[in-house]
Amino acid sequence: MPVTVERFELETSYSASTRFLGVVEAASDSNVGFEVAGVLSALDAKEGDFVTTGQPLGRLDIRQQSAALALAKAQEKEVAAQLELAKLNLQRVNSLLAQSLVSQREADDARLTVEATQARLETTQASVRNAEIVIEKSELRAPFDAVVSKRITEPGSIVGPNVPIVRLVSVGEREAHVGISPKFANMAEIGESYTLFIEGKAIPARLRSVGADVDPQTLTVLAVLTLPKDQPIRVGQTVALEFEERVNETGGWLPITALLEGDKGLWTVLVTKEDASGELITARESVEVVYSEGERVFVRGTVADETNVVASGMQRLSPGSPVDIVPTIRVVN
Repeated sequence: MPVTVERFELETSYSASTRFLGVVEAASDSNVGFEVAGVLSALDAKEGDFVTTGQPLGRLDIRQQSAALALAKAQEKEVAAQLELAKLNLQRVNSLLAQSLVSQREADDARLTVEATQARLETTQASVRNAEIVIEKSELRAPFDAVVSKRITEPGSIVGPNVPIVRLVSVGEREAHVGISPKFANMAEIGESYTLFIEGKAIPARLRSVGADVDPQTLTVLAVLTLPKDQPIRVGQTVALEFEERVNETGGWLPITALLEGDKGLWTVLVTKEDASGELITARESVEVVYSEGERVFVRGTVADETNVVASGMQRLSPGSPVDIVPTIRVVN
């Protein structure tokens, strides 16, 4: 029977690739909100808008704050007038004290009145500044160049300090956040280039950092890789980080189609050899699958080096069946 064969060549090691899944993140990605409470009167930012650093995004109703500022300024003006009057009075009292026309106690009272009024003026000035800060913080501005990813709150809502209003995703640099095993975390080198797969496309990425602790839920360590800016990569896309390692193990590669299921978790293959009359027949050998990669497997077992292994169609054969080897045409890329 004609068969195709695969030459089995013993090797002392094999290259194994391991992939870990992760997600694309923005270098800066945050929910932003006001530092003060109030009613959201306007929200100019719309989903998908590009905003620059410092650009207004929304405003709170500031009518109450404006009234508080006007009151504080009026009080400041009133106390400033009282301070000026107290200073004039102190000058007159000091002049009379020099002529012994008033007592020292009256002079002390005048001086302390100036100091107390000065303190009241500073208090009202602080109230003015505080009201101005509240009004200033009632306008939400973009902390960095970004795209508005989501409007979380709509106008008319009562919001508290630091309640998210919009979600911003920075433009430009993207990062891949991937959870890897502690074994590969110890092997990874900061600054080195690694291969990421995004929708089947291989993309080089530079390893920026590796976490110091293991996530108790996933038992992985966070690896952060910087993605190239010239790639059309979107936040939220799934990525796969591939690591290559050399494993010391004696065995060889075979096509997965060469395997026949054996006993106790082992596999068998059919090899070709000459019988006593010189005719080519098949013989059974046992193998154990050590590693699989696509359509091929790395096995170890009783197969000798430089042995021809039947590559497919073994179900029609049995040990001792006469066979003829059909040459295979290999396409070299």
